[in-house]
Order: sequence, then C-alpha cells, then structure tokens
Amino acid sequence: MKRILTFVKRNFKEILRDPIIYIFCLGFPLVMLVLFAVINKYTSQENNVFELKSLLPGIIMFSFSFIMLLMSLNISKDRSTAFLKRLYTSPIKPFEFILGYALPVFIIGIFQSIICELFGFLLSLILNVEFFSFSKCILLILTQLPILIIYISLGIIFGTCLNEKSAPGLTSIFISLAGILGGAWMPLDALGNFEKVALAFPFYPSTYLGRIVTESYHTPIDSNITKYTFDNNALIGLIVLLIWLTSSIVLSCILFKKQMKK
Repeated sequence: MKRILTFVKRNFKEILRDPIIYIFCLGFPLVMLVLFAVINKYTSQENNVFELKSLLPGIIMFSFSFIMLLMSLNISKDRSTAFLKRLYTSPIKPFEFILGYALPVFIIGIFQSIICELFGFLLSLILNVEFFSFSKCILLILTQLPILIIYISLGIIFGTCLNEKSAPGLTSIFISLAGILGGAWMPLDALGNFEKVALAFPFYPSTYLGRIVTESYHTPIDSNITKYTFDNNALIGLIVLLIWLTSSIVLSCILFKKQMKK
C-alpha cells in the first residue's frame, strides 16, 4: 500500500504541473456551460438540449475526455524517459502500477464533476433557471463514473502503445467523437438513425443516463415534449457502457502487463 501511495503522490504532482488540467479539464467545460446556458436563456426560442439540467450531464461526460489525454501523456512521457523501465526492476506489481496512474486522475475526475455541478448551481441562480436537488447531483456523478473509468482505461492503452507525440493525436480523435456523438450540445434524440449510431459508443449513453437522473426533457418532435426515462435506448446504452467498460479495463491491463515484459 505504501508503494502505491508513493507512486500516486508522484503522479499527482506530475499531473498538477501540466497546464492541460487547468485549461481543458476545468476551464473549457465551464466556458462551454456558461456559453450554451446564456444562449439558451436569452434566445427567443429555447432549446431543451441547452437547458442547464440537460446540458450538465453532457458537459461532465465531455470534460472527462481530457482526462484520457492526461493519462496517455503521463504514461507515454514516463516511457520515453525510461522512468518506467527503472520502476519495472522494483518489486511493484502490475496492478500497483495501474492503480498508481489511475487513482490520481480518478480523484481529479470526481472533483471535476463536483466543480461543474457547483458552477452549474451558481449559474442557475444568476440566470434564474431550474436546477436539480443535491441527491440528484450525487446520482449524476455516480452515473458518470463508468465513462470516467473508460476514459482512464483508454488513456492507459494509448499511453502504453504510443509515444508522447502520437498519443495526443489519437486521443484528440476520441475527444472529437465525444463532442459529436456525446449529445452534449447536439439534439441526437431528434436525429433518428444518427442517435442509434451514437448509442454504439459510450459517450451518448452516459449523457442519456445522466439526463434521466436530472429529469431533462427530450427535444420536441411534432410538438410532443417528453422526459428522459429508462426506456429501450437507456437499456441499450447501459449494456454498451458495460461492454466498453469491461473490455477497456481488461485490454489496458493486458497491454500494460505486456509492456512490462519487454
């Protein structure tokens, strides 16, 4: 346990030195939250997807994607400096390495979601719009944990397989996919077959489950306004999330262990 804590502490310091955590993990999501919430408040025709309680689950989901970038950069940099190779000769076990890298960004992800919710609450007071209860804030964080772990696992995979120049390029593709297919600021529920495509990836299911918790409303189709409920899309999304969660964790462990043997 002492070895893990020492490694966790070291990785925390490395991550906190990186400006990405302040610019993209915190600054960018909050700017997006303000931008879309203000646009929705002061436009003549309000959009359900831009309502604060609908926007927040998608923003949290999207903000976690930058944690994947942090993970991949941290591991790939350690590999390039031969830091990991020196540690491989120590008695630290593979799962301790993975925990040492994963725990700091997992904790950062939790704080990130809490800050987004607190900021969202303050924004709701300023704009005088509806917000959700404290219990739903807790539930929202819990529904976003699977996508957080998926991003962390993908970060381990990219950091293990790619160097520090290639890793950001591939992670940026996934960040773009999260923005397009996550439904954070796009009304995917009104796009028919495109919504079905989005359900095959973990981004939109995470947003969908979050909107069920916050009792958000679907984009109106033929003037019918309905709340997000645990319907067939939610069930499919949950299954997809579990598949991505399991496969990404298993693959990250296999690849990291294989890298240790080289």
